Amino acid sequence: MQLETVPEAHSREEPSTILEAAFRVLDAIARRIVDFMPLGRGIRNVVRSKPEGLIGWEYVREIALATLELQRERPETVSHYMTEQYQNMLQAAQRQVADYTGLHAEGLPTTVEVFDQPDWIDANIPSFRFLFEPISEKYVGALGELGSDQAASAQRFAHTLLTIQVGVIMGYLSRNVLGQFDLSLPEPDKGGKLYVVEPNMNRVQLQMVFDPREFRQWITLHEVTHSFEFHCNTWLKEYLSSSMQEYLRSINLRGIPRPDILRNLRQGKVDRGDAMRVGGLISIISTPEQREVLSRLQAIMCVLEGYSNHVMDHVGKELLRTYTTMKERFERRRETKSAAERLFQRLIGIDLKLQQYRLGQAFAEAVAEQEGIAFLNQVWQGPDRMPSMDEVTHPGDWIERMKQFRPGS
Repeated sequence: MQLETVPEAHSREEPSTILEAAFRVLDAIARRIVDFMPLGRGIRNVVRSKPEGLIGWEYVREIALATLELQRERPETVSHYMTEQYQNMLQAAQRQVADYTGLHAEGLPTTVEVFDQPDWIDANIPSFRFLFEPISEKYVGALGELGSDQAASAQRFAHTLLTIQVGVIMGYLSRNVLGQFDLSLPEPDKGGKLYVVEPNMNRVQLQMVFDPREFRQWITLHEVTHSFEFHCNTWLKEYLSSSMQEYLRSINLRGIPRPDILRNLRQGKVDRGDAMRVGGLISIISTPEQREVLSRLQAIMCVLEGYSNHVMDHVGKELLRTYTTMKERFERRRETKSAAERLFQRLIGIDLKLQQYRLGQAFAEAVAEQEGIAFLNQVWQGPDRMPSMDEVTHPGDWIERMKQFRPGS
């Protein structure tokens, strides 16, 4: 005798919108894979949840950890010996960066926090939430322009997709981040911490056959330079944070939920090269005022990454026996990624990050070679000394502008 079950109520009804139909496809996929992998369970939980905002942060961690497991990455125990070694590297790196740059900074990190991947996920969820929440609030508000049924379907669909996307991105990044200087924008008092993700460091070191200590010292140098950048002048963190908030507050999502948004994008007159230069494809749906703020943020990030890379390379070249080998192998590693991985990196913004490294380092090296590191350090003296994106790509223009300032002004 066959036992029959009653199908779920919503499966007997025809979907009222395209979004509702797509949502049901997601739900069906999640139910099919839920018994086979943790990621399936995480997706099912998001699909069945009742959205209260654009992203379900209570599910992001679950999906991030499941993505990490999908990459066959198991948390490794970090040895007490390795934790002690990082503290020695921190002190050495701070002396080396101070000697080369001449920067004086107070309140620098006194310890390196040695993380595994789940630690990194937990430490970064507050920052991700800080960045997404203003957009979330605006999106929910924009849905108010739609009918109640259509708005509910659109919100549920967007909540599901974005929660999964953010979780997957965090899971991917947790396996690839080597080190991080954490500003903690949502909680400034807790900022200024320096992290390394030791399982990632160990994996890359073994894969690329690096000297274990020199590789870790090299990466520590990079993050210590970031700590100098923000601690030598207190204005920088507030300037970066306020610029980000200015952009987020200016976002207008009115009309985003409507089907004609794609047609509007196709009819946009923003040049693709300009869009990618000032902030990626998001620039295409930005106003000229927003693109100006994005250009400012892009210039700041180029200087932060480029200056740190310049210092890391200069000091590393003098102090690390295997510096040249590490540099060459890292460059080859970036060039040999699969097409799928390069596409994914572009979608989540890592490709843009690599552009920041290249443009920023070319700027820093050009200025330091022509005028010296002390002249380059003017970028840390105030917002008016920061280069624009045009000046980042044309360092000579920034040099000429800086020469117009009186010494000490």
